Amino acid sequence: MRTVSPFRRVLVGFDGSPDAAEALGVAAAVAAGDGGHVVALCVVAPGLHAEAREAGGGRLRQQAEAILSELARGQPPGKTVRMSVQVVYSDDGSAGQVVSDYAEQHGFDILVLGRHGDGAHRKSRLGRVAGRAAQACSVPVLLLSAR
Repeated sequence: MRTVSPFRRVLVGFDGSPDAAEALGVAAAVAAGDGGHVVALCVVAPGLHAEAREAGGGRLRQQAEAILSELARGQPPGKTVRMSVQVVYSDDGSAGQVVSDYAEQHGFDILVLGRHGDGAHRKSRLGRVAGRAAQACSVPVLLLSAR
């Protein structure tokens, strides 16, 4: 018997953290059926200089591509999950809102996010970006932690 996931188009918010790396692995497993597609979305917030923003986006892209390449090599025979990286430069709005909007506008079936806060300053265990995305997103959201 062959099992098919209802989540073929999976978006992952990627910020270079261990939680985000774990989210990529989970997303690849969720989209493991033939024809699944995982997209790592890197949101680069406003910065002081355009060059710094471009460099930051490039570093995130390289990190995500390296993880996706390793995941692709580990796929079982006969499984074809496409994996790609997109970088979005945001001038306004929170990263959580940007990820949520992207998921909805591009027809993703599920959004997968690593959740991490900033220690004693966090109000919830979700973290600022994951909390905002979970509130704003109309597609299902899977939150997880590498810890």
